[in-house]
Amino acid sequence: MRFRFALAVLLALTPLQPAHAAPRARQTAFEADKQSERWSFQYKYTDEAGKIDAVAFELPTASVVRDNGVPLQFPKRDAVKAELAAVESYAASLKGPKITARAAGSGLRIDVSGRDAGRMREALSAAQAAAKSALDTYLSRHRYTELRGGGIAPDHARLAAEYADDVRPVAAALAVGAPDARTFVARALAFVQAIPYESGKAGADKGYRRPLSVLARNKGDCDSKSTLFLALVRSAHPELGAVVVYVPNHAFAAVALDPVGGERTFARDGVRYVGVEPVGPARAPVGKVSGKSGWHLFWHSAETRALPAPK
Repeated sequence: MRFRFALAVLLALTPLQPAHAAPRARQTAFEADKQSERWSFQYKYTDEAGKIDAVAFELPTASVVRDNGVPLQFPKRDAVKAELAAVESYAASLKGPKITARAAGSGLRIDVSGRDAGRMREALSAAQAAAKSALDTYLSRHRYTELRGGGIAPDHARLAAEYADDVRPVAAALAVGAPDARTFVARALAFVQAIPYESGKAGADKGYRRPLSVLARNKGDCDSKSTLFLALVRSAHPELGAVVVYVPNHAFAAVALDPVGGERTFARDGVRYVGVEPVGPARAPVGKVSGKSGWHLFWHSAETRALPAPK
């Protein structure tokens, strides 16, 4: 008697949406002068007190063009191709059960047939492991990660740490008149909140922008803007611990500042963090998060990812 087993492995990107509150952050001016070697930026925006602030900086053209060229959506097809190649390589080395695999929808379908049900189960399990290993390698190489619930998202914590050097001119401009970490965090937060929020038709997720693309295109969603904010913090204050915080359909940030009374805080690995909402358009000060974000922090149901330690 011949048996047939099948396994479907699906890839799902976790969409992240904004938190809404009032009053709104407002960007009053944005200019980008695109030269062959450098882009020059000028921003004006309302700070956390509602006063007009301004910042100007330059970024290398090559770096901006690189970020603008990164696809906004997770390349599911390429990830499935990597899984498929790994399963086919394993199948070619296998004696006994026959394994076939094919792309199916947004994932991979693995089929195994043969006469020995025990060996077939072993072969199917090994094929699944080969696909998972290939996916893990693909995600790491392209700066994605799997969240606790199984969804795939950009590796925001890793990207924020890696972009600290790229956003150094921005951090340096924001650090003028910000003599300490808390003052810098507040200024960087107001700057990022004022960048217009990006969404597709009917509020659909447009995808993830890397930090220089957020600056160059002057728009981004919750996880895009949170990464930019955390990269700025890491650049200016590498001694300051920071994390990305995930709640259903939303991402925000937290920094290891000494809390001030009334601020929303939480502990992770013995460190006390103060929550911040870089997404905007809410002009939320340091320590104030949306009701949804605060609810998940209170019930310890949020997932956090710490930025890697500075090298």
